[in-house]
Amino acid sequence: MNKPLRIGHRGAPGRVLENTLGSIEKAIELGVDYVEIDLRLTRDGHVVILHDATIDRTTNGHGRIKDSTLAQVKRMKTKDGQHVPTLEEVLKLTDGRVGLMLELKIRGLAKPVTEIVERSGFSSPVIYASFHHKELSRVRECLPSAAIMPLISRGRIAPKIPDKLSAHYVGIRLDRVTKPVVESLQMASVLVFVFTVNDPNDITRMRDIGVDGIISDMP
Repeated sequence: MNKPLRIGHRGAPGRVLENTLGSIEKAIELGVDYVEIDLRLTRDGHVVILHDATIDRTTNGHGRIKDSTLAQVKRMKTKDGQHVPTLEEVLKLTDGRVGLMLELKIRGLAKPVTEIVERSGFSSPVIYASFHHKELSRVRECLPSAAIMPLISRGRIAPKIPDKLSAHYVGIRLDRVTKPVVESLQMASVLVFVFTVNDPNDITRMRDIGVDGIISDMP
């Protein structure tokens, strides 16, 4: 059985505040294969790294990220004194060091994100992931060679979901993962990643089931 890939969920938030350059650096230090980060847009169209629609939980600011300009975002501090990074900053930090899983949190990100990644000349592997499967179709249109990963937390899980998107990856919520589901997807040449797995017993169970990647806050 192959050892599953280790993916740092939002970096290594069990050690350093999520979706920050420090958290990404910690995940790399811990030897992950990929770092997963969340992407959103500022009011003036810049791609920044943030999970929530609002900035309140992780920064000293208030309100929605889509209502803030990049200049306003740069004046904010995260709860541990860092700043909200841009996608360009993350690409510069990680290039040649670790793969990236870019989760598109909203619609309208496909074009700007793929353009930034391609323009940067990023040399490490990139997987484009989203619960918005139509946005992944747009990623495929913008970048036909893109590796894409539909994320699934509910509904029937079947090989036809990634097949519609010509996807070779699928991300499934921990409580939906079973051995028959994993085997059926793998038989269709789809790699199965599971999120978010923090308990050691769950990690062992996922390895025994044979998933291809484990996304964890504690990589």
